[in-house]
Amino acid sequence: PKCPHSSAFPDETRGNMSARRRKGGQHAAVDDDPLLGTTESGPATPLLAADGEHHDGEPSDVSPSLPEMSPPRPLLYRVASSFAIPLTDQTGSPSKIFIGLFCLGIVGSFIGSIMPKDQSLPTPLYRLISSIIGYTYFCAWSISFYPQMILNFKRKSTAGLSNEFSILNVAGFACYAIYTLCFYFSPEIQRQYKERNGADAEITVQSNDVAFAVHAFVLCCVQLSQIIWYRGFDANPLAMSVKIGLATLLVVCMVFSALVMEHLSSWLDFLYMLSLVKVIISLVKYIPQVILNYRRQSTLGWNIWNIVLDCTGGTLSIGQQIGDSVDLHDFSGITGNPAKFALGFVSIFFDLIFFLQHYVLYPDDHGDMNSSSGHSGGGEEVDLPSEPLLLNDELNNEESDLRRKGEISSEEAPTVVEV
Repeated sequence: PKCPHSSAFPDETRGNMSARRRKGGQHAAVDDDPLLGTTESGPATPLLAADGEHHDGEPSDVSPSLPEMSPPRPLLYRVASSFAIPLTDQTGSPSKIFIGLFCLGIVGSFIGSIMPKDQSLPTPLYRLISSIIGYTYFCAWSISFYPQMILNFKRKSTAGLSNEFSILNVAGFACYAIYTLCFYFSPEIQRQYKERNGADAEITVQSNDVAFAVHAFVLCCVQLSQIIWYRGFDANPLAMSVKIGLATLLVVCMVFSALVMEHLSSWLDFLYMLSLVKVIISLVKYIPQVILNYRRQSTLGWNIWNIVLDCTGGTLSIGQQIGDSVDLHDFSGITGNPAKFALGFVSIFFDLIFFLQHYVLYPDDHGDMNSSSGHSGGGEEVDLPSEPLLLNDELNNEESDLRRKGEISSEEAPTVVEV
């Protein structure tokens, strides 16, 4: 009898199907054999043959291969990756922060345990604790400049980073670097300091202070050069208030230098003036970044590890100051320099604002921070098309040529985009 669905298959196709069914002595059972992919209710199902191709109705002795499991990474590689989390992680997830700070604590503990201790502290155990705390926050502050630079390099953009914040950072650390270098290396500055404060007055600037200041200034200059290279100032020009502030700072430095040259002041006072400028800049430099995040309603492009490490360093620094004062039973280190102590709390206050913006107010998809952007300024990121659009005349000419050749009909004509 004729198959009710025979009209759906050409004679040649039905002949091929019958020939395949007769192959190998298989007859009536072939319609119900799932290996051949044919059933009474429908056509054959494509199966994978030995040559890797799909053939309708043909059984295969080769099952699809499973994806190979990549071998686990060596333990040394995983450990090194954990220690590099502050430099490589762009998400700022709580688990990554915990692992990164734990590894940072290990590094600080190792360095603090082998370096010389402060013998002025009376308690031997606290000498070790104070040394560990000191070197841990030194490491945190030292590496806090790298995550943002690495992120800028990966994205080939500085969108999300405030230009004002970056240039104020350069000015502030320039003042701090000059201050520490002169106090540590200049015999004239040391002489003037002892004349004013007594022969037994101790200069508190140490070699690690000089190293940190110079290191921070160099990295801030690199970050500023990234903004220039990625044309960040073209997209987001510097605010007029910052321009006026920097011009005022330059004029004050020139006037003060002239007074020193005329012996109306001293270089020691000039350095104190620079230290005051650094304090003022530290108070205001975070404000442009907070405002930029608020305007963009996003922290994308602003690496949160800057804040994590800065907050860690500031908290440990304040903790060390309090601990040393308690161990010495002398709080003159705090009461004698309240501005420095209060400045640490101001920095932590802004860090908490950044945490609130990053994790609560604007919880962006921080896992996609490495994607490149078509915008290199401090404003919104705009994804540019990968291919240029065709203009109206070009598209109409192409359509006319295809119609003359008969390759497209009127229904298949491309849509003209007004540009």
